[in-house]
Amino acid sequence: MAMARFYYLLAESYRHFGNKYRLISEYEHAIDAFTRAIAHRPDFARAYLARGILYWREMDDPQRAILDLTRAYELDAGLIEARFNRGIAYQQLRAYAEAVDDFRVYLEKGDHPHWRDYAEKMVRELTEWMSDAQDGDAPVSSLSHFPQ
Repeated sequence: MAMARFYYLLAESYRHFGNKYRLISEYEHAIDAFTRAIAHRPDFARAYLARGILYWREMDDPQRAILDLTRAYELDAGLIEARFNRGIAYQQLRAYAEAVDDFRVYLEKGDHPHWRDYAEKMVRELTEWMSDAQDGDAPVSSLSHFPQ
């Protein structure tokens, strides 16, 4: 029991350092800290969420972001912001159908006014864009080749 508590607190400490590094734009150090938090506590959904956001937003690595954000949501379905951020990562990969699905799920449960406005706008615009693409006006991308 004492060792479990130790690893729990160690993971929390690494997450804390990850957040501190993120705030001073030391993104690689932040990712390393979140990775260490996950190593000590593999079910640490918030560490996956934080690292996933850094991957798409700061490191331009939407594929890794999708993996982390998917894991965060699998571990804690209450982390609806994982779906919102995964939608943005899918959007970066031009996987618009997947992005729309995530934004719609966010709209069912998310309550942050700014992010809701953004998600509504993206659902509207991406749905319209995909409709135009089906009519031959624009290419549609799919993630059927994306590693699971």
